[in-house]
Amino acid sequence: MESTIYKLSDEDYAALASEIKGRLLSPCYFTGVVETKGVSGEILRLTASLILYRRRPDNRNKYERQDTICGVSAVWWDFLCEDDEGVILDDFDFEQFTKHLIEEA
Repeated sequence: MESTIYKLSDEDYAALASEIKGRLLSPCYFTGVVETKGVSGEILRLTASLILYRRRPDNRNKYERQDTICGVSAVWWDFLCEDDEGVILDDFDFEQFTKHLIEEA
């Protein structure tokens, strides 16, 4: 039996990051599950608890959503790629993923 490895593209990482940014209930913390589809219809599912570090443009005491994300720490994460036949091996790289969460200043 030949095993196939799903190779995540920059577009896959960007889509997952966009899903997280769209579902933030707190400017500095995300916990939950996000999904997107891969190039051939695979389900890409990231379950995570993340701390988002933000730059504040002034001396406010409170972080806001519009403040730039300058760093990410994982409390916990798990990634799963699956298709109609079940789980597929993948090359998910958390460091590569965080590059799509961090915003340029």
